[in-house]
Amino acid sequence: MKVVVSVVFFWFLLSVNGYASSTQSLPKWEFGLGPSLFSFPDYPGSSERNNLILPFPYIVYRSETLTIDQREIKKPIFNYQNLEVDFSLSGSVPVSSKDNKAREGMNDLDGSIEIGPVMRVTLHSNKLNELKFEWPVRLVLASDFRSIHQEGFTSSPGVFYYFRQSFSKNRRLKISVGAAADYGTAQNNDYFFGIDPNEVTATRPAFKATGGFQGFAYTVGFNLHLNDFWVGAFYRQRDLAQSVFRESSLVEQSLSESYGIVLTWNFFRSEETVQMLE
Repeated sequence: MKVVVSVVFFWFLLSVNGYASSTQSLPKWEFGLGPSLFSFPDYPGSSERNNLILPFPYIVYRSETLTIDQREIKKPIFNYQNLEVDFSLSGSVPVSSKDNKAREGMNDLDGSIEIGPVMRVTLHSNKLNELKFEWPVRLVLASDFRSIHQEGFTSSPGVFYYFRQSFSKNRRLKISVGAAADYGTAQNNDYFFGIDPNEVTATRPAFKATGGFQGFAYTVGFNLHLNDFWVGAFYRQRDLAQSVFRESSLVEQSLSESYGIVLTWNFFRSEETVQMLE
């Protein structure tokens, strides 16, 4: 970790004077609807999956003080040349243990919200394309809609490349690739992978998770706007082989994959535009 921080700081010193940003002309807000297909494991390491076909609302709002897109809600805190710090919010879906064989008889995993700051350092930029180091630190809050409980912190320092091609305000392409190292506190790791003595079975021994490395995460994203239509797709793989909870019997496979594709018709769009990057 010290090596990663040193390299990023070195890049920051090199690029602080030579950084030049470009922007796109984007609608301030957009709204649409369309079908989506998502496939993801019940939780990282689970062999049981959810394959869902759902209506997907496309809701985007862009401004200098608040951004809402398909990934997160983001509020800028600090921005200077190639360094920015944002406050962001994202979430995850709940898991019913009665529908998962490995977790049968255990408590459900509640839906969660992750909130916290994200530091982004632009290591290199070329017109609309960027190479960034991103380091989010988030507090995890889970809820069953009757109560809210805190489930530790996560952190995922990583490097991401964003390729953009802008043909017009309503015709643009974005492809992103990235790799990150995931970390979690003992409380967070134990929430997902811990097994209490009263949850032990013949095939599920007790396990107490410690804090530390959760694995590597690799992502690819595709984002295409063609006038009134939007196509979005993503693929995410998590490698849990070196994680601190790898010996938990709840980790049934070391590679965990999620992917999805969405097609929406964006029938409302503002005439007002903003100058920023998507």
